[in-house]
Amino acid sequence: MKKLFLSTLVIGALSVAAAVDANAWTRSATASGPRGTSSVTATGGCANGSCSRNVTRTGPAGNTYTRTGTVSR
Repeated sequence: MKKLFLSTLVIGALSVAAAVDANAWTRSATASGPRGTSSVTATGGCANGSCSRNVTRTGPAGNTYTRTGTVSR
């Protein structure tokens, strides 16, 4: 009986951890043009009623622009 309870507890904890990770996301892309290559990377996620994101763009000249945002209920 103890093993069954312990197994159920461990499976439940892993399920909750997987659900938290399911709210995180990452996107990235590159584009090449006549002036060179540009890239963008975006990450974000939600937890405890708050969602945030972070976007970083790098232009063909190497200039980097970062934008962050957070929304809460």
